[in-house]
Amino acid sequence: MVVIYKTIHDFAKELYALLKTDRDNVIGVAGFTGEGKSAFTTQLGKEYCKVANTYWGFDRMTWSRAEMMRWIDGDGPDKKGQLPEYSLIIPDELFQMFYRRNWYENDQIDAIATFNMCRDRHLLTIGNIPNFWELDAGFTNRIRFYVYIPQRGVAWVFQQENNPFSNDPWNTGENKKIFRKNLNPFNCHNFLCQINYDDWTPEEKEEYYNIRNTKRVEAVNEVKTARNHKNHLLRKQRDSAICWINNDLFYYDDVKKVYSRPSFKMIGENLHLSDVYIGEILRSHEEPS
Repeated sequence: MVVIYKTIHDFAKELYALLKTDRDNVIGVAGFTGEGKSAFTTQLGKEYCKVANTYWGFDRMTWSRAEMMRWIDGDGPDKKGQLPEYSLIIPDELFQMFYRRNWYENDQIDAIATFNMCRDRHLLTIGNIPNFWELDAGFTNRIRFYVYIPQRGVAWVFQQENNPFSNDPWNTGENKKIFRKNLNPFNCHNFLCQINYDDWTPEEKEEYYNIRNTKRVEAVNEVKTARNHKNHLLRKQRDSAICWINNDLFYYDDVKKVYSRPSFKMIGENLHLSDVYIGEILRSHEEPS
């Protein structure tokens, strides 16, 4: 067994060379909490920016899907907020942005579509997530390299298999068996190399936490605002449906042999709401006399 080691500088050079050939470059970094995922992504990002001669700073990290999409594609016809070509983007919590159980959300669908069409921007995206396999399948298919951090200072790098007949380019089932047998990834089909990297300096660690504590709160508030707006629209749609049922829908009463409007209880039973709540909704939508 021959283990291939690379320096973080050599890997950064390879990433830049790939971007120069018009190939997209999205990297997913996984590992247990506290093992050093963010340290690896920032060290790799900093090295890449040296190689590509582009801006580096901890402010290239984001916790907001909206901010990341703005960096990639810009806002409006003038592309406001769009980063220059060959820029670095580090979404520090991919789990929040591309969680597989939220595959139906329009924002997530639009974001994945943007990733599929932004290859000409030549951007390097390095994102962190505790469990790589919790990402949306549409997003994992865009990831060229999967990095796992088993312990601080060590990174195992895997790449998608270039196989025209494979419906699983990560060979998850086979690699799981190989890893369990050997307790290391070096014989796994997709294994590329191991990278040993330095931890943050005290100054870097402080800078990371300062920007995280600011931008993470902003991102959480952004999600809450969007969720509240969505819930408000859903409530309006629900109330409109209840008013329509009450005012315009009739059913045939087999006992009375007449067409009747449904009672509050009947509406509630079909919508899994109490008749009291149905009454409150309808009274709140009554025209003032």
